Amino acid sequence: MQRARDAPRTAARATYLQRAHADYLRVLGEDHPSTLTSRNNLAGAYESAGDLGRAIPLYEQNLTDTVRVLGQEHPITGTVRGNLAAAVVECEGGAGPS
Repeated sequence: MQRARDAPRTAARATYLQRAHADYLRVLGEDHPSTLTSRNNLAGAYESAGDLGRAIPLYEQNLTDTVRVLGQEHPITGTVRGNLAAAVVECEGGAGPS
């Protein structure tokens, strides 16, 4: 299985992204677009690691914040919305659209 073989690298990626996100929060604040992007990347790392229990709430929080800060039509908002939808489909065991 691909995910099991890549687990150490995926875990390292999540660790680096956690550190990066903490730096963005500290330096730029929680509402900066780069911080919102870094949070989306961290959620993606959790999703890649199969940790949907951490990924989905982080995507949900990020979607709420991106809509509030950037608006419904902003490209970052669209990216987060799509990533959340994909994670939910994965969580529900679906393959999603082909």
